[in-house]
Amino acid sequence: MKKIIMASVVALATTTGLLLGNQPAQAHRRYDYYRPYPLYPLRSCYPVTQWFVDEDPAYHPQAYADGYRQGSQRAKQGKAYKPRTAGGEFARGFDDGFYGREFAGQKQIVPNVYKPYTRTDCGWF
Repeated sequence: MKKIIMASVVALATTTGLLLGNQPAQAHRRYDYYRPYPLYPLRSCYPVTQWFVDEDPAYHPQAYADGYRQGSQRAKQGKAYKPRTAGGEFARGFDDGFYGREFAGQKQIVPNVYKPYTRTDCGWF
């Protein structure tokens, strides 16, 4: 009987101590307790303007000559006429070469156009 009373008193004291004396669990934070905010590196983004060359394939300095050569080769091979998608001086040269007309030479030369485009670069500081 004495053992049952002692076991009951120990169990009651242990249960009471666990229920009343515990603290809520807290996970570790990612930064020190004395700093209000975490110290992350600053990320900044800024615009960068670059230039690209808009080259028109129909108007390069040798477009007519290239078209004439390809047109005459296609006619010699006996292939059917197929219009070129490049247009401009190349197409004019292709037509002249395919139909056996006299070589007329380049009439128009359109210079390449430099166009700006802006992209965003971001960096960590």
